[in-house]
Amino acid sequence: MDMRFGVLGPVEVLVSGRPVPLGGPRPRALLAVLLVHTGRAVSTEHLIDQIWGEDPPASAPAALQVHASTLRKVLGDRLVTTPPGYLLAAPPDEVDALCFEERAAAARRDLAARPAAAAGELAAALALWRGAPFEDSPDTPDVAEARLRLAELRLFAQEDHLEAQLTLGRHDDVLADLARLAGDHPTRERLAGLHLLALHRGGRTADARAAYEAHRRALDAGRQAEPGAGIAALARAVDRSDPTLMPPSTIPTPASRFVGREDELRALSGQLREVRLLTLTGPGGAGKTRLALELARGAAPGHPDGAHVVELAATQAPPPAATGPAPVSSRVSDRFAASPGSPVTDRVAAAVGVREAAGEPLLDRLAAHLADTSVLFVLDNCEHLLDAVATVSAALLDRCPGVRIVATSREPLGVPGEAVWPLAGLGTPADGDPDQVAVRTGAVRLLVDRAGSARPDFALAGDDVGTAGRLCRRLDGLPLAIELAAAQLRTLSLAEVADRLGRRLDLADRRARTTPDRHRTMRAAIDWSYQLLGPEEQAAARALAAFADGCRVDAAEQVTGHGVEVLDRLVDRSVLTAEVRPDGTRYRMLELVHEYATGRLVDAGESDATRRRHAAWYVDLAAATAAYGGADHADLTHRLDSEEANLRTALNWCLGEGADPESAVRIAAPLWWYWWARGLMSEGRDWLHRALVALGPEPGRYRGAALRGAASLARNNGDLAEARALGEDLLANYRAIDMPVGVIVALNSLCVTATGQGDFDAALACGEESRDLAVKLGDEQLRATALNNIGLALRNLGRHADATAALEEAVRVWRVLDDRRGEAATLCNVGFAARQSGDLARSRELYMTSLALYRELDIAEGIVDILDALAVLATAEGRPAEGLRLLTVADRERSRLGSALFVPDELDERTRTLAAARAALGDRAAAVAAEAREVPLTGLVAELTA
Repeated sequence: MDMRFGVLGPVEVLVSGRPVPLGGPRPRALLAVLLVHTGRAVSTEHLIDQIWGEDPPASAPAALQVHASTLRKVLGDRLVTTPPGYLLAAPPDEVDALCFEERAAAARRDLAARPAAAAGELAAALALWRGAPFEDSPDTPDVAEARLRLAELRLFAQEDHLEAQLTLGRHDDVLADLARLAGDHPTRERLAGLHLLALHRGGRTADARAAYEAHRRALDAGRQAEPGAGIAALARAVDRSDPTLMPPSTIPTPASRFVGREDELRALSGQLREVRLLTLTGPGGAGKTRLALELARGAAPGHPDGAHVVELAATQAPPPAATGPAPVSSRVSDRFAASPGSPVTDRVAAAVGVREAAGEPLLDRLAAHLADTSVLFVLDNCEHLLDAVATVSAALLDRCPGVRIVATSREPLGVPGEAVWPLAGLGTPADGDPDQVAVRTGAVRLLVDRAGSARPDFALAGDDVGTAGRLCRRLDGLPLAIELAAAQLRTLSLAEVADRLGRRLDLADRRARTTPDRHRTMRAAIDWSYQLLGPEEQAAARALAAFADGCRVDAAEQVTGHGVEVLDRLVDRSVLTAEVRPDGTRYRMLELVHEYATGRLVDAGESDATRRRHAAWYVDLAAATAAYGGADHADLTHRLDSEEANLRTALNWCLGEGADPESAVRIAAPLWWYWWARGLMSEGRDWLHRALVALGPEPGRYRGAALRGAASLARNNGDLAEARALGEDLLANYRAIDMPVGVIVALNSLCVTATGQGDFDAALACGEESRDLAVKLGDEQLRATALNNIGLALRNLGRHADATAALEEAVRVWRVLDDRRGEAATLCNVGFAARQSGDLARSRELYMTSLALYRELDIAEGIVDILDALAVLATAEGRPAEGLRLLTVADRERSRLGSALFVPDELDERTRTLAAARAALGDRAAAVAAEAREVPLTGLVAELTA
């Protein structure tokens, strides 16, 4: 009969895997005592003493026989009657406690020599436990003693298991268990020591110090001795970050600490458990090798037959075949046809001690040797040997199910089943991040760590945090660049290093004697990648240097002259990154790669022609965005947001070394509305002024476009005198070249500006002439613009009915044309007129419709106009706190945007509303305004439109 006895938890008997009933408390107590003495006879007297204590009843012997009879019905011949009493005849493998003790003892013998085997055996032994030993048994003396002994053995086994795991480098896996056990047993020195070690290996040295202090305090509270010599020595080693505390490994351990990619390391560790080929890609200096080594060190314990690093950077590629290298797609078409002289096969075979044999390809011998093993390989720096690495990797993965490969390369291997993890720079703080946020980013942490190695007294203090953040951003967060910058701190301050960062590519650590040449400077690191590119790829990389902050696919194709297939190869080779966005893929270069490519572009003598193509592209883009205000207005705005840096670059070139003022005007003039909408009016005015100066005073179509934009921005920026002068120049320009549409535009501009200056009669005259010319030309959009502007002038002249009629006709035309910006602006003006007439409900309805349109179009200045208007309504309706709140947010946003309110009647009404709201609130006004200054615009708009 298959029978099992369990005492590591509630006492149980399993027959054929099913628990059987054991009777009442006394039979269970009898079984528990017999299990404590399994295989040994226990006298009747001893059993009576255990079950009934020192004063048993006279019936105890008879009762004992009854209880034994009850158990015999379950246990059968396992319960043996002996001359002195009873014996439980169960072999050790039937009793979980005996199995546990045997397995734990065997594992302890293997702990030093075979930690992986010991860890597995201890895990199996500990898995036998279901709870506290003899959990539901009466507390007889023998059982109580057994409980204590087994609990102590369990704790020893747990410590052994944790030690084995730490020996294998699995500190992250055991931290939670160690923290719990150390908390349950705070004075236990071995547990405390294991906890310290795991915390330190996990990069939590400060927590390790705190854990040691907790152990010391627990000993003191228990009036025990000071911490033992062993754990005290361990604590001192943790304090000095003694490298000998790291787990033993066949993976090389760099002398410096691993900093900055802890989250990626955890994610990659999880992924490596799921895949057998993981390739880390990225540009030179991204830290691929270091991350691969850390990853392999953690994964090595799961590969009992070994973990090997195969460094390929110094390995020479074989000469290409006469027909050129095979394309990536065909690298592994004949997977096992690696030549006998393959340098990659040679290096991998040497790592595991496999030698060539006559008549048998080395790759076949290698695959046969590894067929039944569990081995991890790190193939480092594969980019110049991709074909050979792909062939060897595919062969080993196909033939050897226990082989796992981590590769580092500047492009993927192209092997089936490959998982690719692209690396960029470390995380850097955003401009304006608080110091406490900045110092936790990976890039700043790495800088501080390496700076401490270069200069032991280094510490970030005061403005140094901001300087460190700026430095790391300029270095793209690339670990190599940060380490090279930190090396300069031996003789320079952090501020001096940042100030001298003009030649980032030439940063170097001249004292590094063992660093590979390709990592002596960033220029060398990037040059290594560039030299591996084909001629087309090199030419495209150079041309892409013309772009600032990336570009879309269509722009890249136009400026480089190369198609998307070449661009994608540059992504594969870590020269570009591809950011997939809803509006299309955007290619980007790291700043350091961009700096390198710029130098190559100049050296090749291609800079002028490439930048001319770049400027031409942005001339076309500006022209395509000139028709703003329609259903696609928000999309146009966001498109220009992503191209701001390129537009500035093109303008600078056209107004500088490119000497192309016409192209500068053709870029700048259509963008005036974008600069207005984004609160960049001062910048836009500056660009247009520079373009006008470069273009000269000769009347012309392009000069007129620039004058129109400059006048609009000056007016919206509050500079009405400048806007009037530019508007008159604009009108004269278009009259001189006899361009009727331009004359209409100029008259509309002058109408609005004159209204702002209080010159209402002149404003009305300009507006009416503009309207009449628009009717003559049959241009409905220009007529609607004129009607809106006429409405403003009439409103300020007190002709409210005429103003409302003109404005409502403008709204009708805007809706026919589907010009939502025009509709939003005019609805706001109609709402103002409704409010003046006392119809507050209609005014609110019009304002809310306008607000919804402005929100959809993402025009902040229009939204702010509506806030002012709603503030007037709220105050008029007896809600002064809401009115002051809206006015305060509007004030803040106008200041941010550089946008002035200039229409006289709107200014007057706003001034009266502000005074009325403050007067109604009295002493509360300051608190209401202070709270409102913290309300974000987006949140307020969402609240209003909910």
